[in-house]
Amino acid sequence: MRLLLVSALLALFFICSRASTGFVCLPASTGPKSTPEQPDISRSGRDFLEVCSSIDSEGNRDPARIYRDATCLGWVEGFADGFLVHDELLGVPRRDRLACVSRGVSTIQIVRVMKKYLADNPEKAHRATRYIASLALAGAFPCKAGK
Repeated sequence: MRLLLVSALLALFFICSRASTGFVCLPASTGPKSTPEQPDISRSGRDFLEVCSSIDSEGNRDPARIYRDATCLGWVEGFADGFLVHDELLGVPRRDRLACVSRGVSTIQIVRVMKKYLADNPEKAHRATRYIASLALAGAFPCKAGK
């Protein structure tokens, strides 16, 4: 089970495209050279906020912003899927799960939940993003007994 979760998270760090010989995967760091270095989104809530700052805002869609937004949405989607599938694979009863996110909840909504959690708990922004995301999801999408 742990290997499956690790494999899913590692997939976040690769860009794959279909070529005539099959799929070609390259490390995400081989992105456009014009894209400036950005913080490691998984390191802390502060880095998450820096990378995800432009989600929900209007304005210029320059390559650097598109790259940050894609990194943000990709990380959050991958984390949420891995976080939720963990309990499903282990057969944890729904009432005992840390979070129960409805199927209709979008990745952008989860980003908003995480931003709100950090705004309400700025003293935790130094913690690893996985910790922040776990607490934010648990607080916003608690599992109700009997559902």
